[in-house]
Amino acid sequence: MEVKKKKRTVKKRTKKSSKSKYYILLLMLFIAVAAGACGFFYAKSLNEKDVLDTPILGREPNTISLLEESTEAQRLVDTILLQKSNWQLVEGTHSQEEIEVEGSGTVVKINQRSLNVGVPVTTTLTGAGQWLAEKAKLAGLEVLSSKMSNYKQWDGYKVELGVKTKAGKGTKAFGTDTITFFHNTNLKKADKDVKDIPDEPAPQVKQYKGRLAVIVDDCGYDMKTVRKYLNTGITFSYAILPNKEFSSDVLEMVKAKDQVPMLHMPMEPLNKSAMSEGKNTLLVSMSAKEKTETVKKAINSLPGILGVNNHQGSKATGDEATMKIVLNEIKRQKLFFVDSKTTASTVGRDTAKKMGVPTARNDIFLDNSTDVEEIRKQIYKAFELAEKNGTAIAICHARVNTARCWEKYAEEFKATGINFVPVTELLY
Repeated sequence: MEVKKKKRTVKKRTKKSSKSKYYILLLMLFIAVAAGACGFFYAKSLNEKDVLDTPILGREPNTISLLEESTEAQRLVDTILLQKSNWQLVEGTHSQEEIEVEGSGTVVKINQRSLNVGVPVTTTLTGAGQWLAEKAKLAGLEVLSSKMSNYKQWDGYKVELGVKTKAGKGTKAFGTDTITFFHNTNLKKADKDVKDIPDEPAPQVKQYKGRLAVIVDDCGYDMKTVRKYLNTGITFSYAILPNKEFSSDVLEMVKAKDQVPMLHMPMEPLNKSAMSEGKNTLLVSMSAKEKTETVKKAINSLPGILGVNNHQGSKATGDEATMKIVLNEIKRQKLFFVDSKTTASTVGRDTAKKMGVPTARNDIFLDNSTDVEEIRKQIYKAFELAEKNGTAIAICHARVNTARCWEKYAEEFKATGINFVPVTELLY
């Protein structure tokens, strides 16, 4: 009787073990089906939206919302990644963005985020990235890019995923997730379903020496663009226009990040009809008292700024009498002055030096073009200037495509070895 009981016990355990495996298989099948279903439903909804359509009556002009679709796409990514119980997911940035569709005037609202995923050292980063890319494709997501990258000071593998929607007769993709894989030595469980693909070395970039200060002009129109700059991890100095809707908010954001805030002082251009800031602009025709009051009012509107540079101002900065009045107030308030050099005939920097005001002058504008790749080329020209002369000052603007360029290539720029410094380090 005892022998028979033992046999029954063994038999029951075997059944229990089989049932456990069966339930696990069912759970995995459910996750796969759920991921596929999500992909189907969000893809179907995207087919109804055309980013080149004429705006619908009652909808904000030229604006298309992909907020729901991008949220669903991000949930889908989560579902895929959660299949790997031995991976570590760390959410990075998460924001709602407005992306201009080039050549159409349409703005697309979309959710974007970054994720960092730790994988065991036995799993190649390339293998992990391609595993995700394959799963994402099967679920209906767009794989925008997948390549070796960096995670902090370590090797990484970056996969950019997104959603696709109509664009006239074609389609256009918009990014929703940037996932960076890195090795976490604390994770021990090996992956059996990830291909062992050797990691390629991260792409090497040309190395530069020298210090570069980049001033971001025209801050204050919005907060979103400035936030993009602040999130790159690159040191910038921020020139803020007075009396704009978000001037004070931007000032506080910049100070909170321990970056250099400046006044972007509106000054008279050669062509007065091109003057962008109206009554806030300092004019050469003003009396000495009016000039002083205009500068003082602008400075006092942004408490905590460290210096000033000129917005426009080709006529004003070329007039020594005007600049002496401007710089006298700047000196009284213990600020520095950077000459934006909007004209070859400027006397701003030289007058400041004579008066004992800490000063410097712009060497290169980075975004006379709105094309991201052209801006990138110009940034590399600034690197070359910094290496050639030891230091350089560059000016760009708080514009959508300029911020996009810095955001897109931030890690590449940092890897060049160029030393990004606040403009206060390059004053003389």
